[in-house]
Amino acid sequence: MNRLTGFFAQDSTRFRNINWPIFELLDKTTVKYIDEIMVLSHVSQEYIRKAYNRSSRIVRTGVDAELFRNAKGENLRRKYDLENCFVLLFVDGSIYARRSDIIKALSILSKKHDNVRLILGTQREREMLTSLIEELGLRDKVLLLNSSSDLELAEVYAACDVFVYPSSASTWGLVVTEAMAVAKPVIVSKQVGTSEIIQDHVNGIIVDKVAPEEISKQVEILIENPELCKKLGENAYRYVKNNLSWEKYAKNVESVFQETLSR
Repeated sequence: MNRLTGFFAQDSTRFRNINWPIFELLDKTTVKYIDEIMVLSHVSQEYIRKAYNRSSRIVRTGVDAELFRNAKGENLRRKYDLENCFVLLFVDGSIYARRSDIIKALSILSKKHDNVRLILGTQREREMLTSLIEELGLRDKVLLLNSSSDLELAEVYAACDVFVYPSSASTWGLVVTEAMAVAKPVIVSKQVGTSEIIQDHVNGIIVDKVAPEEISKQVEILIENPELCKKLGENAYRYVKNNLSWEKYAKNVESVFQETLSR
């Protein structure tokens, strides 16, 4: 068994090269027999169009708004001595998220604002991120956490002042809507699917390009405008509550099923 496992580990690229064309053929053949395709965003629609030359229907996923809205972050802020800090949060949700960019943005902000801190909730690239944090002299300003449940995660959201999600490509971004459900202002890149539900500087902030300088610029606006920070968070929660409930999601999916069956 060990010998066989080692064989596959060493030759994984060879098998991937053999299997991928077969998988692609089966995938495209299967899609021909699908009556309706549901996706989360226009970003997803474009992927479907390019991959299969098919149209698709957008049905936004739900969020347990009350679970996240009722979360409290005071204990976590007290535990990690964040009570007098302005806290940025990044929670992993995409393999395309640019984790290093938010650390570099923190470095820029720290030169002017000594009380800015960053919570990183990610399991990916931790060794690389730790090295970057050390290199930029941010050891005392970055907290690496790992939440094991929705309740713990909700508490982390509640402990931050702004949620930042820099991504070069993400078809949706559930973590963004979860942060919005906790009434936190969010900063997302234009390439993220959830940017489609955000009105810039109304219920969140959209950055055109994923760059530390752009992220730090928008964060600084919120640091210097606490009323705007509060307004964006409240509008974000209101949007999620009114538009992204699980009940509404279920009804929208049922409507697509009924319409498809009637054809």
